[in-house]
Amino acid sequence: MVRLVWLLLTLAVAIVILQFGRWLIGDPLSSLPVAAGVPTVVAQTAEPQGARRLRHVILADAALGRIGLALSLPEPLAPTPLPLLIVLGGLGTGADTLRYVPDAGPNALIGYDWPIDAALPRGNALFAKAPALYHDLLTAPGQVAAAIDWLAGQDWADPRRISLLGFSLGALLAPSAQRLAAAAGHPIGWTILAYGGAPLGALVAQHPGIPSLWPGDWLRGLLAAGADLAFRPLEPTLHLPRLRGRFLLLGGRSDRLIPAAAFARLRDAVPEPKSVILFEGDHLVLGSNWPDLQARLVSAGRDWLSAEGAITKP
Repeated sequence: MVRLVWLLLTLAVAIVILQFGRWLIGDPLSSLPVAAGVPTVVAQTAEPQGARRLRHVILADAALGRIGLALSLPEPLAPTPLPLLIVLGGLGTGADTLRYVPDAGPNALIGYDWPIDAALPRGNALFAKAPALYHDLLTAPGQVAAAIDWLAGQDWADPRRISLLGFSLGALLAPSAQRLAAAAGHPIGWTILAYGGAPLGALVAQHPGIPSLWPGDWLRGLLAAGADLAFRPLEPTLHLPRLRGRFLLLGGRSDRLIPAAAFARLRDAVPEPKSVILFEGDHLVLGSNWPDLQARLVSAGRDWLSAEGAITKP
């Protein structure tokens, strides 16, 4: 009986070690949830938006759950298929994100509804909801890829011209979402990564709210190592070298959330061809110059996409 117990214990430990090893050295893409099939529409509404129409669409997938999208389309639709611009902003709804990208012209602009509440819990509530938040983060790239799969099948869409625009948190998850989309047969031709950095552990440990809780450098280092391990499936530097396409990186010279070294680490992981533009000021909405910065970001992104042939000019 004792030998049987030791045998079972040894087997259990071996399985744990093997799984842990696969997590560390395997392709992180295999650890991300993927769609069970092309998601189906379960709800949708529409409202006028000037010369455009805003559609709110809820998709459902057996493996990924509900996927919320906000679609800004020309009204009436153009006679030719529309290039797709998928926008991943910071936490919030897709409709919130689209407000930062006006004047989309004869193109389809799509915002992703994050499954995570923009008002993150604090204190004990954060620990209580941590498992759900972690699940939602790991599921988000698969949801974006599933949404692209559905969008590419619409009769008004041009599946040959798909662009992915990631801002802040969106820039961190865009590389993993892009790999999943490509694996599903929908390669992204153009990618904008704005105000992102790497590795994820360093961003967590250096967040302005962390030092007061983790006063020692070694404790922040421990936190960074733990976050790197936990978020390995999402780590941008593991996905970016395997991507194909054309890239534009946007960043801030005085970004309090993304240290210069973290931006440089992300930049170095991005494959060629790539362009880099740095702006004066803080991290997106944190700075007092946000309205002016927003206009310059939109202008730089539009000019680059237009020059690349990714979008249709008005």
